[in-house]
This record gives sequence, structure tokens and C-alpha cells, in this order.
Amino acid sequence: MYTQAIFWTVLVLICVAEAGMMGDQCDWTGSGLTSSAERSVTPVYLRCREGTVSWMYPRGALRIIFRPSLPGYEREFKVCVRVIRRPDPPDLFHTLRLNETDSVERFPARLFIERTRKLVPLYAPDDGDRRELRCFRSKRIEAVLYVEAEPEDGLKKRVATFRYEAQPIVHRHYDPATADCRPCSESEMELAFCTSDLVSRGVIISSEPREDLDTTQLTVRLTKLIRATGRNDEHKDDSEGVGDDDYYRYDVDNVLERSTHRKSARRRSRKPRNHEHGLHAHVHVAAACGAAAGAGEFLVMARRRLGRYSLVCAPRLHHWEQLVSSRNADGTAHCLLQH
Repeated sequence: MYTQAIFWTVLVLICVAEAGMMGDQCDWTGSGLTSSAERSVTPVYLRCREGTVSWMYPRGALRIIFRPSLPGYEREFKVCVRVIRRPDPPDLFHTLRLNETDSVERFPARLFIERTRKLVPLYAPDDGDRRELRCFRSKRIEAVLYVEAEPEDGLKKRVATFRYEAQPIVHRHYDPATADCRPCSESEMELAFCTSDLVSRGVIISSEPREDLDTTQLTVRLTKLIRATGRNDEHKDDSEGVGDDDYYRYDVDNVLERSTHRKSARRRSRKPRNHEHGLHAHVHVAAACGAAAGAGEFLVMARRRLGRYSLVCAPRLHHWEQLVSSRNADGTAHCLLQH
């Protein structure tokens, strides 16, 4: 393995000059069919804090250079990569049995971290580690990831897709593994309400560990949807077996778009028929937090991280109502607060 890794490192010096810059953005999509040789290495430059890499018909290797835009004083950062082995389920759904999608497929590539004169394995389909999420640190102002295609399997279509997120490394006295577990302050709750991808009142009806994501997955029954912003990849015609009543898509605040095989952007409003078919969402919390289902109604605020909703704040509803009354009365709120 390390002999092969050294080979790729040496080969880069030859191929980078020939390949040229193949990307300088948040997302990158490419095809191995355009490679001139099976051992070619394609450089990819990513300067955003988060995005998606999708490599169709992987062949040869990618050398991905992460240089996210961070404040000048933040020189070090962490990159987390989540390999996608099946399509993500819908963010919002009505029937609990639809909370997962197709069976897991083999990820057709291996990931390595570039270090001085060597490549360190980060992910391999057969490494025995079930986690889809892997993280590594930068070296000064950049991090470099190698993505090496597995041997070709005839003409079968293969796609190596992963999501990434870069976060600055903050040196503080508390344990960063549990830093996100503390309750939000009032100012943090207000900011979360104004900026989160999902804002809704809801009841947490169940929790389960997700070893593949290193999280606890909370299932929330939404009692009042205030905001839900759609994913970039959700505006496609969904014609492969999704029924008329299965789930809703959305792209603007408080407007749900019903997706069917007949018309993918038909807007309707509809009340849930019963408790089982009420609107639900999965929200993830770091496994170290030990989150669990609890009684009562909460205001759930979450942002999308690596394709899934990640909890930002979840104050109890009565606490949030008090804050809204106070902020709206004195006119100091950053946006129009609701409950």
C-alpha cells in the first residue's frame, strides 16, 4: 500500500504540470473518461468551506487541494469528508419507513491524506470501518487529499461522490469533541433562528445511534414548520418510484413543493391526515453529546452539514417564546422572530 502511495506522490510531479487547473470553486464534477492515461492525476482546487466532489467513471487519481476562505488569524483547519454510498433520504418526510433509501453500494475509490513524501490512508472500501465520515487536519494553510480510483469493472457506471466541510481549528480550553453539546446562549439562539436551514417547532419522538456518521439521529415530528430551504440537488424530476404521497420537496420559506412523477414542481398545502403521516425530519447530533428523545415541544434549528441536518439549537418552546417577546418588544432582533 505504501509503495503504491509513494508511486502516486512521485507521479504527481509529472502529471500536475500537464493536467493544469481543473477546478477552483465549491463543487467539482468530472469524468475519468477524459483522462489521457489510466495512471493520470487530475488536480482539483477547492476554495470554499463546503461542497461536493463527484467523479464519474473514476480512473487514475484526483489530487484535491483545499484552501478554504478563512479569517486571517485562522491558519489551521480541519476537513471532514463523507463518502456517499447511497442517495440521501429526503430532508422532510411523512412516512417513517421512508427514512432511508437504496441499499449501500461500494465506494469506487480510496482516499489518502498527502503528507511529506508519503500518503496516509484515510478511507478504503474494505478497511473494515463502517464510518462514512472521516476527518483530517490541514498542514498550515492547505490540506491535500488523494482520491485513487479502484480497478475498472467493465462498462458498469461508477460514481465516486463525497461531500466535504472545512472548519477552522479553534484552540480553547474545553474539549472540541463536546463543544457543540453545550446549550445555546440567547444571542446564539437568535442568530440560529435567522440563519438555519431548518427552523420548526417539533417533538422529538425517537433517537438512534448512527455509527456510520458518528452521530445520534433524532426523529422530530414537526408541529409547525417555519423555514426549510431545499438542497441544490433536489430540483430534479423524481420519476423512479416515488409515490404521490411519499414526501414533499421545498425551496422557499414555508412553501412545500409536492414531488410526483407527473409534475416535479407542483405546489400545494395540505394538513397531515394523522399522527403517523405528520411531517417529520431527521436531525443529527454529535455522538459524544449523548442526545435522546425528550418530552415537550422544542424549537428545532438545524443547518445542513455534509448532506444531513445537524442540530444548532433546540430550546424548549416556552423559553423561546419568552425570548421572542423580549427581543421583538425592544426591537433588537436581527430578523423577525417567530414561534
